[in-house]
Amino acid sequence: MNIKPDDHWRWFFDRDHDRVMLDLANGMIFRSCFPAKMLTVSAYNEMPFSIEDAAEFYLFDEQAKRLNISYEERAELVLNSLVAYRFLKPQMPKSWYFSSFHFMSTPVRGQLIQVCLENSHIYSTFIIAEAGESASLCLLAEPSLELPDRTLRFCDPIKIMNDRMMHYQSRTKRLLYGNVI
Repeated sequence: MNIKPDDHWRWFFDRDHDRVMLDLANGMIFRSCFPAKMLTVSAYNEMPFSIEDAAEFYLFDEQAKRLNISYEERAELVLNSLVAYRFLKPQMPKSWYFSSFHFMSTPVRGQLIQVCLENSHIYSTFIIAEAGESASLCLLAEPSLELPDRTLRFCDPIKIMNDRMMHYQSRTKRLLYGNVI
């Protein structure tokens, strides 16, 4: 099954689930993974899925296609990325978890990036939900990531300084070229 934005989709806030929801107008409803305390005031309003939302959906989806994840996981990552971009409150960077690198260019929304846990050789993949000048809001694009004081789960957000990011390389490419990335 393939989901494609249309003019019948609508955003709404579900108080019972304490989440932003997206009515996909075909009997399906997407529930975001972010609790109300993380959301801006605009998340509580019912509104149509806009042309801008559709453009962002395709931007995130195009990049997420590069990941080795199921279609359902890709849809979840894309829609949560869109919710994060539209409705998440600003966060402070938590870059102390990751080693410093020199990102080759300014990161952009939707881009896949990798970071390395500080003092380790553990690399994780994220998608940029909102790119900033010095730090970007990212969502984990893997099942989980063990940090020293907590565990990030698939689609969990974290703001990361841009100098901690590297361009995404699929695991197969890394193995093919023998890089220890």
